[in-house]
Amino acid sequence: MKVKDPSEPDSATNYRTSLLLLLLVVVAGAALRFYGLDAQSLWNDELSSWQRSNHATITDVISKGVRTDVHPPGYQILVYYVIHYIGDSEVTLRLPSAIAGVLSIAAMYALGLQLYTRREALIAATLIAFSYQPLYYSQEGRAYSLLLLVSILSAHFWFRITRRLELKSAPGVSAQLGYLLCAIASIYLHYFGLLLVAVQFAGWAVLFVTSPRALARIALLGGLVALAYLPWLPFLFEEFGHAETHLSAPDIWIVTRYWRFLFYNPGEHLKWFAAIVFAVAIGIGLLERARAPQRPSLRALLTSNTALLIAWLVVPFAIAFARSQVSIPIISLRNLIVSLPAAFLLYSRAITTSVRNPRLQTVTIVAIVAVMLYGLFVSGRYYAVPRKEQFREAARVVAEREHEFPKATVVAHAWSKDRFDYYLERLGAESRVDLKAGAAKDVERLRAHLAAERPDYVWFLAGHLRPEGAFMRALDEDLELVFHVPLYGTFARLYRTPPTR
Repeated sequence: MKVKDPSEPDSATNYRTSLLLLLLVVVAGAALRFYGLDAQSLWNDELSSWQRSNHATITDVISKGVRTDVHPPGYQILVYYVIHYIGDSEVTLRLPSAIAGVLSIAAMYALGLQLYTRREALIAATLIAFSYQPLYYSQEGRAYSLLLLVSILSAHFWFRITRRLELKSAPGVSAQLGYLLCAIASIYLHYFGLLLVAVQFAGWAVLFVTSPRALARIALLGGLVALAYLPWLPFLFEEFGHAETHLSAPDIWIVTRYWRFLFYNPGEHLKWFAAIVFAVAIGIGLLERARAPQRPSLRALLTSNTALLIAWLVVPFAIAFARSQVSIPIISLRNLIVSLPAAFLLYSRAITTSVRNPRLQTVTIVAIVAVMLYGLFVSGRYYAVPRKEQFREAARVVAEREHEFPKATVVAHAWSKDRFDYYLERLGAESRVDLKAGAAKDVERLRAHLAAERPDYVWFLAGHLRPEGAFMRALDEDLELVFHVPLYGTFARLYRTPPTR
């Protein structure tokens, strides 16, 4: 049931004030997300998204791009249309994420308003507008910002349907259609979106296990979602044993890292403040329940909005952790962005529970926002310090100096030659990557290439992947280093071939 705060007047003035504040929060959040979309180079994974979507047809995107990846095709198909109809610059590739990030602020307000009061809704929207993780993924050309948006929206419709079923009423057509669209978007965007949808249906099954009519409606919704996923189901089974194999099995301390991910800010202060607020709120809640003349039933407690939010926060993490322990590691904190809305809504409720005075609540939220902004602009220097691998800057070294060193070959160590060629082309360089090498087994290939081409100079670019020591020793022994330019996550080196070559 929705929690109503008697201290919150239901007046038109209060309503207009809340909408005005929400508008200000959305505008501020949009400014943070759209500013500096091209300030950082595209990093390895963003360039991977571009490469997998940069094909002539959707069929090629699926067969040549997605089939060699470990993600469903939804985001790559979206990027395909962005590339073909808008462009493939840093700004255009990140634009869907930025738009989704702004919409997430308004969606969070709507969800918070459904579950609690306007205060919690506005606090939750403010948290998502100014927090580091939602901002970071709103400026990344990957699926995570869109996944966050559809997670919020699917939860919004899930709660609407749940409350109607609890009243033994038929859910509205708009709620069912909205949930279907969001669930389908989730399962095609990311496999953790599929996990969230599976958890939502499992939650319905538990809540309405004794209600055949409700279960029949839920089964119908589940059947429609499964039908929509049927085209991708064979590929899901094919990839099931190969997901995220580069990850290692997490230890128990992943719990603390999960908390840090949820409440991270560059100054590291807010995660401790959040822990204190939650502890105080839990203490107050337990004390009030002990003093209450009539205690709520166990079912009422377990089906409350707060309990369901806790399940949303914990269950996907627990499933991912268990799967990572018993079979293939799949737990990556960025994937758990599907549960970030639950954390912010619980945090909002904990703040209003711990700080009862409305003016003190306002002061608390203003202080939190001030700390967030300080972390972004001062201690974290979010827009000024490189935080994505500088493929662009490494390619720029070649583009700006290639005419100083004619007859050069370009060797690169990255997942694909396209990682550097993307920027070499856009920066107007004549050079392209001639050889992808960087492992010990590549030494003889490199020597054969140099013997055949006989260049005067060798550019060596490395990004995301660290070259192996044996390869670097071979470079340093066979060639003469001219200069080395270290960059965040990448570097550029120029070698001169000895006259004896």
